[in-house]
Amino acid sequence: MRHWPVTQLKLTTPDLVLRVPDDDQLDELAQVAADGVVPPGAVHFPQPWASGPSEQTARNVLQNHWWARGDWREDNWRLLLAVFCDGQVIGQQNLSARGFHITREARTGFWLGRRFQGRGFGTQMRAAALHLAFACLGAELVTSTAFADNAASRRISEKFDYESNGRRRLAVDQHLVEAHEAVLTAERWHRRNHGPTLVKGFDECRHMFGVPAAPEPVDPQVGKLNTRL
Repeated sequence: MRHWPVTQLKLTTPDLVLRVPDDDQLDELAQVAADGVVPPGAVHFPQPWASGPSEQTARNVLQNHWWARGDWREDNWRLLLAVFCDGQVIGQQNLSARGFHITREARTGFWLGRRFQGRGFGTQMRAAALHLAFACLGAELVTSTAFADNAASRRISEKFDYESNGRRRLAVDQHLVEAHEAVLTAERWHRRNHGPTLVKGFDECRHMFGVPAAPEPVDPQVGKLNTRL
């Protein structure tokens, strides 16, 4: 899409492809959510978008994507990527930030359809998001929040060497939940080999994230010539 170039962004891991969904793919993503994301009675998200009737859950996914696109600004963006395995939509990976050009801090979030959980996909999704944040956007920090009963999400953070950043108590759908905060620095991320992530289409949309274009390399011979002139 010429006037919304973030649609050209594509992240590829050994098993997955992450990209902004078109309308048909977004409808498929909504159906994956409607088929089930969290176990009955579990609370995994600050907003209980996946805990109600299946049709409402599907609409919540659609409206969340529409809202994120409509509210996008260079200093306040939420990138919601559909995740594909062998061409099938299996879940969603988020990367968001406020005032990124100043804070250099981004936040991740994700979900997988229940029938796709437990197969290592969450780790690859996080790896792709972290690669985009640190290697492409130049983030200095990436944070993640996981509720106490979401052990799978907390294990993924442990794999990437996040550090604990405290806990807080939240009221979600009239329930008390404990949120575990974790933070990963660029230095800690660069120390380790996290597997290959191929990024395409970033240069076309980097301005949408408030990231200036990389400066053109200077030919040292041209510099010498200009000095003599």
